[in-house]
Amino acid sequence: MSNDRSTSNVTAIEVDMRNVLWAKRTTLTAVSTEPAPDYSSLVSGISVRSINEIDHLIDGLQALREKLNIDGDRLYRAITQHATFSQSVVELTKIVSDGMTSVNKSSGI
Repeated sequence: MSNDRSTSNVTAIEVDMRNVLWAKRTTLTAVSTEPAPDYSSLVSGISVRSINEIDHLIDGLQALREKLNIDGDRLYRAITQHATFSQSVVELTKIVSDGMTSVNKSSGI
């Protein structure tokens, strides 16, 4: 009797193992039949976003370069005008100084 009982236990275990293996095989088959994720479209999307961001940065840098060129030209003109004005002030000061020297000599001071 113990032999029948051990045989039935072995048979029950074998059945359980077959069921477990069958369930795993069914799960693996179900997983393998699912379509694989489309990595190319994922990479494409990331690439497009990266390229768009780089283009945006390039546009921003070009706008900044243009602004710097405009500001540099404006500062150059302002410095040139200031130098011209300073030279005019120096010349005017010299004329006034010479005039005052002439006035002082003629008035005998």
